[in-house]
Amino acid sequence: MESAKQNWSTIIKKYNKPNHAKSHFQLITTIVLYVASWILAFYAYQVSIWACVGVAMLSQVYFGRMFIIMHDCGHGSFYKSKKMRTFVGYLTGVLWFTPYWQWTKAHATHHRHSGNLDKRGIGDIWTMTTEEFEKASFGEKVFYWVCRFPPFVIFFGGLIVFFIMQRFFTKEDGKREKKSVIITNIAILAKAILISSLTSLEFYLVFEFALVYMGSSLAVLFFYVQHQYEDVYWRETQDWDFETSAMLGSSYLKIPRIVQWASGNIGYHHIHHLSHTIPNYNLEKAFKENEYFQKPYTLTLSDMIKCFNLALYDTRQKRMLTFAEYRKNRHMSPSKLKEVKVA
Repeated sequence: MESAKQNWSTIIKKYNKPNHAKSHFQLITTIVLYVASWILAFYAYQVSIWACVGVAMLSQVYFGRMFIIMHDCGHGSFYKSKKMRTFVGYLTGVLWFTPYWQWTKAHATHHRHSGNLDKRGIGDIWTMTTEEFEKASFGEKVFYWVCRFPPFVIFFGGLIVFFIMQRFFTKEDGKREKKSVIITNIAILAKAILISSLTSLEFYLVFEFALVYMGSSLAVLFFYVQHQYEDVYWRETQDWDFETSAMLGSSYLKIPRIVQWASGNIGYHHIHHLSHTIPNYNLEKAFKENEYFQKPYTLTLSDMIKCFNLALYDTRQKRMLTFAEYRKNRHMSPSKLKEVKVA
């Protein structure tokens, strides 16, 4: 096991090269399903709005894979050609209301600093330590509580990120990132005008909103639990280690086969964080063929529910706490906290 740990960079070389046949197949089948869903939704809309929404719900089986294709292009793992990656990344990004280069830069920052307490704030879930929450003003505490309130995360997280925040520049954006925001917004508008002129504005708004809203909500849920569980790895810079952060700070989601397929194998998140250059279709193989990858922090669909109650990272206990646990433990001594953790 130790030798495997020391040679993980050698292990991944077997898996981190894109197979263009597989990439082409994944892209073509996903685009075909996307077009087919719009046609089916249009006919369903003639029956009722809810039938149209039902098509959007069924479409999530492939829609998540479309996001993963953009995701892999951003990591440089889907095609060898940068031009091809950029074209496909922009295309799938527009369909997901996501500026390709802006998202790619933020997500790359997340990968570089995931689990580092001193480098939070870009591409990650807003997480405060118990010490930071203690020192926060009343208004800041209320705002943070709202942002971590499970129904807010579930029903409004995707809406805020994909529909609103990604329409604007950030202070970290350079020219390329700003350009991607502008191009994406123009492309979304052009698509809306085209489809509305061929069908109707109401149909476009109903299906587009339902499709992207459901997809973005699921994306937030999956990303959330992959870095927000009780024993998640967070350390200050001097104690932070990239490999440990990847293996202990990113969960493995043990999910049904259809969900694994629909999410582009993103459940193998610990492997992905260890090497973002592995294409999504090689993650399962890497997991099954290497013992080192098979003992991560594992979550099932039922475990995911518990993760949403966690809100604050306790640097003394080195684990995530619920607000209730924080209130209970805030005045305990370090020795007493150890007893609580063991219990």
